[in-house]
Order: sequence, then structure tokens, then C-alpha cells
Amino acid sequence: MSEKVKILMLGEGAVGKSSLLNRYVDEKFSENIQATLGVEYRQKILTQGEKQLIVQVWDTAGNYWVQCLGQERFRVITPIFYRNAQAVSLVYSVVDKNSFQQVQTWIDNLKDQIDCEQVSIVLVANKCDIAQREVTTLEGQQLAQKYQIKYFECSARTGAQVKEMYTELVQQILIRRGQINSSQGGEKNQQNIQLDGGETQPQKCC
Repeated sequence: MSEKVKILMLGEGAVGKSSLLNRYVDEKFSENIQATLGVEYRQKILTQGEKQLIVQVWDTAGNYWVQCLGQERFRVITPIFYRNAQAVSLVYSVVDKNSFQQVQTWIDNLKDQIDCEQVSIVLVANKCDIAQREVTTLEGQQLAQKYQIKYFECSARTGAQVKEMYTELVQQILIRRGQINSSQGGEKNQQNIQLDGGETQPQKCC
């Protein structure tokens, strides 16, 4: 028996959302990854006890819809994308100050579409392997504290904290469903949620 969970990845273009997703699903990093056009999702099958859990992650193209499709069409497509979302990864790049400053815009858009109290949200600082940063760790931590969400410093290139970030979101979804207790978090749960080996081909929507 299998169940599904839906995670959204939000953030400006070129912050590395697709690279984070590929690192999670394939455990690989590519310098030549193509920019996402529209929406793409991938799936990873995990096991929890005797059950299979299909983690479906939806990746967006940053400002692509608004810039290329127009605001009105964007408003039509957006509800489809957000529908049934259970967790959100808000991503910015530590070498792009503007992507950090736009996090507020993405949160406002998220609030317009779904009840944020009913979804789990994390703030992700990507490209932390690069030394020349425009956004400090403290700035990221303070923004996460402002919204009372967890903060992860990740690197799609090295894999640092990528698995941990997605695992945290999956755990929070299962806690909300009552399938695990909040006291069962941390290392114990990470050991219980493991890769089963299967994953689907990339699929596109809209």
C-alpha cells in the first residue's frame, strides 16, 4: 500500500531548486542542468515501516510565469499548482541578495493560495558551498525566526543538508496526519524513512 505527499519548491529563478531536487532524487549534481519552464515534478519512493510513501516534489520556474505568461494567466495556473500541497520549501541563493529579499513576496503569494497554518514550511539557503556570499547565515536564521519556520543551509553541489531538509518536510507531513508522533522526530525517524529504490520519470504540467 502506498500514500502520497506533495511538496512545493518556491523561489526565484536560478537559485538551484531543480538542482536540489535532482540531488534528492538521483543523488547527483550537474553543472549543465536546464532551466525549468513552467512546472515540473519528480517523485521519490520512500519506505516507512511496511508502507511505501511517494514523495512528489513540484518545482517551479521562479518568475517565469509572471514574466512570460502574464499576470492574469499566472493567476489561473497558480491554484492548480498549490492544490493539495502539504509542505513548502522556500529557496534562495546565498550568492543572490535579491532572491533572499524576494522570499517575502513568495510567502505573501503562498498565503493568498493556501492556509499556511496547515502546511509545513522551511527556509532553504542554497549554494552554501560558495565562499563569496551576499547573504549571511545570521540573516537567514533571522528571517526563518521571523516566520517561525526551520532553516537549512544546503548545497546541491555537495549534497549538504539536502536529504535532511526533505526528510524534515516529510516528517512534518506525517506528524500532521497523525502517522508519527512529534516526539519521534530526529535521527530515529530519519532511519525509519529510507529510499526504496524506485522513482518515476520527470513529469511536466501546464
